[in-house]
Amino acid sequence: MTLPGDQTTASAPGAVAINGDAPNAVINPTIHLPAPPVPPTAFQQLPGDLPEFVGRDAELATLTAALDKDGGATVVIAAVQGMGGVGKTTLAQHAAQRLTHRYDRQIVVDLNGHGVGAPTAPLDAMMHVIRAFHPETPALTDPAQARAIYRATLSGKKALILLDNAADTDQIRDLIPPPHCGALITARTLVQPPGCPRPLTLGLLPLADSVALLRTLAPDATGTEDQWTRLAELCGRLPLALRVAGATLAAAIDLTLSDYLTELADEGTRPHRLFLDGDSGSNVAAILRHSLHRLTKQDPALAARWQSLSIIPADFDRAAAAALWKVPDADAARPLSTLLNRSLLLHDAPTRRYRLHDLMRPLARDLFAPAEDPEPGTPARLATAQGRFALHFMAVLEAANELYKRDQDGVAAGLARYDADARNIAAAAAWAIAHAEHNPTAQRVAAELPDAGVYVLDLRLHQREWSVWLTVAAAAARQMGNLRLAANHLGNLGLAHAALGETRRAIEFHQQALVLSREVGDRRGEGQDLGNLGLAHAALGETRRAIEFHQQALVISREVGDRRGEGQDLGNLGNAHAALGETRRAIEFHQQALAISREIGDRRGEGQDLGNLGLAHADLGETRRAIEFYEQALVIAREIGDRRGEGNRLGNLGNAHAALGETRRAIDFYEQALAIAREIGDRLGEGNRLGNLGNSYAALGETQRAIDFHQQALAISREIGDRLGEGNRLGNLGNAHAELGDIPTAITLTEQALAIFVAVESPYAEQARQQLARLRGGTAEG
Repeated sequence: MTLPGDQTTASAPGAVAINGDAPNAVINPTIHLPAPPVPPTAFQQLPGDLPEFVGRDAELATLTAALDKDGGATVVIAAVQGMGGVGKTTLAQHAAQRLTHRYDRQIVVDLNGHGVGAPTAPLDAMMHVIRAFHPETPALTDPAQARAIYRATLSGKKALILLDNAADTDQIRDLIPPPHCGALITARTLVQPPGCPRPLTLGLLPLADSVALLRTLAPDATGTEDQWTRLAELCGRLPLALRVAGATLAAAIDLTLSDYLTELADEGTRPHRLFLDGDSGSNVAAILRHSLHRLTKQDPALAARWQSLSIIPADFDRAAAAALWKVPDADAARPLSTLLNRSLLLHDAPTRRYRLHDLMRPLARDLFAPAEDPEPGTPARLATAQGRFALHFMAVLEAANELYKRDQDGVAAGLARYDADARNIAAAAAWAIAHAEHNPTAQRVAAELPDAGVYVLDLRLHQREWSVWLTVAAAAARQMGNLRLAANHLGNLGLAHAALGETRRAIEFHQQALVLSREVGDRRGEGQDLGNLGLAHAALGETRRAIEFHQQALVISREVGDRRGEGQDLGNLGNAHAALGETRRAIEFHQQALAISREIGDRRGEGQDLGNLGLAHADLGETRRAIEFYEQALVIAREIGDRRGEGNRLGNLGNAHAALGETRRAIDFYEQALAIAREIGDRLGEGNRLGNLGNSYAALGETQRAIDFHQQALAISREIGDRLGEGNRLGNLGNAHAELGDIPTAITLTEQALAIFVAVESPYAEQARQQLARLRGGTAEG
């Protein structure tokens, strides 16, 4: 073949001839093609760099380093793989712009692997490249002839061929250029032609870069840092979605960032709201759907499996996928890998967990056209998957709970196992609660899930949320006829209400639980119910009655061999005797409890026992020794990830340093404890820490600042229904106003506190009466 300025001969063994097929022959065909002058732009087909390109420094360096080589006898190949809209093309173009010193020709081929219409045929792709050099080349119909001309055209050139949006390896196999050239491939699916290393997997944009991109695109939009961060999260840190959101904010005159966040709040409609009028390339839902359409056409069974995974709201492991698909764990490996290679799943290598992108999940329900939906159809498939999902994550919770109860390393391991799937477990509970009345699987999960994870849930759930779970669980257990389980839930409901300061209501639940435990002959449950009643009566100041309950509970724990329960009963007896002023006896009980906790490896119990010993020594005035116990307990709380326990220990350390007159140091501990309470949503703990800070600033003489803290604490107590806490806050506010000389206000506040103490039968009622007497007598002491 002869072209002006180029002479190319097909002369290798096995070469394919033009206008013929002669294996193992040397053929020198000649075709005369017109070759008018080639405009310079034919060789520089890259678009201009995006001025708002943000981040991707490491990925850019990897690509340019891979391609900036003298291939010698080999072609240099690099590939970028990732989900639709993740920015593969933009990154590839950005890298190519930096390689003009290495390649004097850059030719872009749109392979349309995932788009409207069929993928570009390899023959058409080769013709695009050939015509960049020889625009008048006639149409070719023979792929073998086109391959020969394609390679001949590029032979000896330093051209970078950007093969954009490849469908699969077969599509690009013949498009790899000859030596001295480079091939840069982008694809949603895994493409790996011979000689190509594994593609660079392009992940989501880091959060900081996502926010930076949004602000660059919409420089005039105003909002708080939290609002920009929230918008980046709603866009799933997907560059396409971020660009659409930024452009929307920049162009809209009547749209605020706050309004836009509201518009995008619903996950189900969010992908469909991310588009720009008149720009088909900006329709996020449509672009993501290209991958789904290709999957449903090529592998409907795999598409159905992917659709089932869409009910999982967070990341998950292979066992979860296997449970939803009802296959052995090992059999889930290949389908997951295939979905990952199609960029339909995201994967975190360190944790080996998968997830669907948040913008992809809402598209799953409409994955199939009705006429093409495989059996049993989308509604039935998702309903079945939902039940399997709930049962699987109840089993995960149970496994975490069993780890927790193991030896001294178990608590941290159990909590870590729970934390990995906390969102999935919460979703399973929410589904079960919503469907418990009509769906047998939901009823079972609602009834059994709280008991399956009682230890870890007690540490991780807010008491109000825990109460909701337990209320539904108790009703579901009764409907199933499982009175033993119902009794467990009623007992835990009592503890939840006690933690909220609702002691009388707590007693009602404990009494109901005790009746059921005795009815079914559950001695262990009976002992727990008695112990819980002891705690409730102790909170009311009825210490002698509390001791009676704890002693009965201790007898049962020893009878049934419940060592953990025995340790708890001994600790409760210690606290009760401490309340009576019998501190030395209290210490004996706490030491016995500590020995049991260490014997059975109960790290959380050990921390509680050490904390109780600290409280007892503080009562004896041995504050420095108390601090030693608190510090040991704090180490354990941090070791096992007990954030609530950590906050309590920090609060105790604050109290101890306050007793030593080290008020500033006490404030530091209270502030740390307050931060933890807010982090974990512990409203009761938050109110207590604010009250402690109020007392500390009162001790420093900063009375108005003290009042501010007590008012914040009072608001929380009223919000969560903590009546005892409300009384304490009112009493502290009364003291503060008395300090300011505002005696009428102080009297009013103290009267309100007294009324609450009387109503909840608190032992603080007598202190309030004495304070009122002093105030009414014209003093402001105490």
